[in-house]
Amino acid sequence: MMAKTTASAIQKESFKVKFAEIIKNNSKLKDQYTIQFFETAQKSNYGFTGKDGKSLNILSSLTLEETEKYKVLKTSWQN
Repeated sequence: MMAKTTASAIQKESFKVKFAEIIKNNSKLKDQYTIQFFETAQKSNYGFTGKDGKSLNILSSLTLEETEKYKVLKTSWQN
């Protein structure tokens, strides 16, 4: 059985700051989203919501460089 790993408030805030830095020049996403964190059975997770309140698929709005940086953030934010 896998131990449950939940993110601390500092890790969550760090994720928000790092993501904002990644997309700082992206007019499609800048100031157009919120991040909601939630706990699953095994770990903390997150989702993006647009200003309209609907789930937001951010990958379709990221540039190739932003996507690469996001992939690194996505896999390392709870470490």
